[in-house]
Amino acid sequence: MAEAAMENGGSDSTMGVLVWGIILLGGIGVFIVWGLANAYPA
Repeated sequence: MAEAAMENGGSDSTMGVLVWGIILLGGIGVFIVWGLANAYPA
């Protein structure tokens, strides 16, 4: 996946980085929220 993105170069590579960045940040955010919700049960 990463090698193919690098070969395309230009905007495709930039878009790929942005998409993966959003996915990773979103996943981390969800994990943090889930952890806090379970750490302090109502």
